Amino acid sequence: MEKRARISLLVSAVLAGVFAFVGGWARRWISDDGLIVLRTVRNILAGNGPVFNIGERVETNTSTLWQYLIVAFSWVPGLRLEDVAMWLALVLTVIGVVSATMGSGTLWQRVHPGQVAPFGVLIYLALPPARDFATSGLEWGLSLAWIGVWWALLVKWSAGGRAELWLAFWSGLSWLVRPELALYGGITGIVLLATARTDWKRIGLILAAALPVPAAYQIFRMGYYGLLTPHTAVAKSASGAHWGTGAGYVWDTVSPYALWAPVIVAVGLGIYWALRLSSREKLVAAVAVGCGLLHLLYVVRVGGDFMHGRMVLLPLFAMLLPVAVVPLTLVGGICTAALALWAGIVVARGHELGFEPFEAGPENLTIVDEREFWTAVLLRESGDPPRYKEDFLASDLMNGWTEGVEDAEAKNAGALAIILKQKDPFVYDWVALDRVEKDSDLQNIAPTAYLINLGMISANADLEMRVLDDVGLATPLAARQPRIEDGRIGHDKQLPGHWKFADTAVDVEGLLGNDDDKQKVREARAALRTPEVAELLATSREPMSAERFMANMKFALTKGRTLEIASDPAVYLDEETKARIARGEDVGLSGQRVAWPAD
Repeated sequence: MEKRARISLLVSAVLAGVFAFVGGWARRWISDDGLIVLRTVRNILAGNGPVFNIGERVETNTSTLWQYLIVAFSWVPGLRLEDVAMWLALVLTVIGVVSATMGSGTLWQRVHPGQVAPFGVLIYLALPPARDFATSGLEWGLSLAWIGVWWALLVKWSAGGRAELWLAFWSGLSWLVRPELALYGGITGIVLLATARTDWKRIGLILAAALPVPAAYQIFRMGYYGLLTPHTAVAKSASGAHWGTGAGYVWDTVSPYALWAPVIVAVGLGIYWALRLSSREKLVAAVAVGCGLLHLLYVVRVGGDFMHGRMVLLPLFAMLLPVAVVPLTLVGGICTAALALWAGIVVARGHELGFEPFEAGPENLTIVDEREFWTAVLLRESGDPPRYKEDFLASDLMNGWTEGVEDAEAKNAGALAIILKQKDPFVYDWVALDRVEKDSDLQNIAPTAYLINLGMISANADLEMRVLDDVGLATPLAARQPRIEDGRIGHDKQLPGHWKFADTAVDVEGLLGNDDDKQKVREARAALRTPEVAELLATSREPMSAERFMANMKFALTKGRTLEIASDPAVYLDEETKARIARGEDVGLSGQRVAWPAD
């Protein structure tokens, strides 16, 4: 029986890994957000450092380890960066699922040395967003692998303290995988220290294993970027509370698939078998489920996301860890068979798009199936989503982009602006705007283009082109804007045009618009020179030195946590400055430095 039990666990792990691979491969794609990380990777490989734009230290990627993993495997011959990101994510997803399966099976076979069958992993893998984000260019595969290995180490530790230092080290990496995974690593650290009690040698070894890597990177992040968190957390105001929106987001994931039904069965089976576990085994099961619940509560609090299912996936996976497999008793077999039927229906039905591709205005883009959205708006056949950067050139917003970039670089333009040439149907174009002729430190700023879809324009531009977004992922001025009330979560900040053009080398007189618009740009350009705004810009642009590093450390601990930039730049200006601007003077061309040569 023992041999058959081991074989059943191995078969379950193999089946889970095959389902994860086949499901992820069948739905492989690259998202616009997935292209964002590749810009940073390209800069690292080019020797420009972990930045999005040359000469501006902004950490646009939530996962630190994800960008460096892509860098590490970029040498593989014959693979483009999009391929590297896809294969890494898919392989890591398989590792996460297999690790979770082995950990759960090992746990249950201690109290029921019989055969097991896949259960919780099937619930997870049946969901279309789970298979979508097995690739996509984002760090979900890495996050899944971290959670799966964490669970396997927890189970091994519960048998008597083995793997304690590996578990401590792995828990320390959580902060670098995704910031919210520090919840898992932190609680694990507390459990390890609590069980060590007054064994000071053990406590010292646990801390020595867990802290050096994340602590070293945190010091680097504070000194290099001037922030306590990745810049994405500032842009998305991850400390804000939007409970109602978050609850609606979770229901948007649960309701299409009747996900509540298998989850209820999973809870029942988990409780039934957990009663037979030892106290330490119950503890690790409670840690996994508790961390998942707290993570889900955090997702609800911040308002969820704009991508269907994405932010629910990791906490759901964590909560299902103890029942990734279940003992194959009569009840377990019946439940597994019923689950297989449910999973087959979900896989066959998929998920409806939820919007009309040609009527995709802001009012019906609250939450969308991101993979199907991009497939539709890029006019691709269903089942043929974008997989490479050039696929996004089919977007209406990218009309004239390639020619515009070439023109802007040839002319050394001040900016590259998108214009709406025709409203019905929508026809866009990109126009190079003249650079100001007067001597100014703004002349150090490369030709600049702004678009909310940061990934596709940054991927389809040379590194010499400065690419920014309206919502703040790569743009400190935008990240510090006030949140738009009832705005789309993740896209609820908007940098006004006057701030955008002010922070370029564009000639204000050459801008389209009336005199009032141009005056607002001049006011914003002058506001850049005021101490509060100039200090923010210096954290990312002033050449790195020991003094700048220490100043950034201080900023990260003080203003970097709370600073907000007003939408109206006039609030930063005195009456004399505003009067000079009203007379047509571009006051912001000189003053406290806000731009340096980009090496």
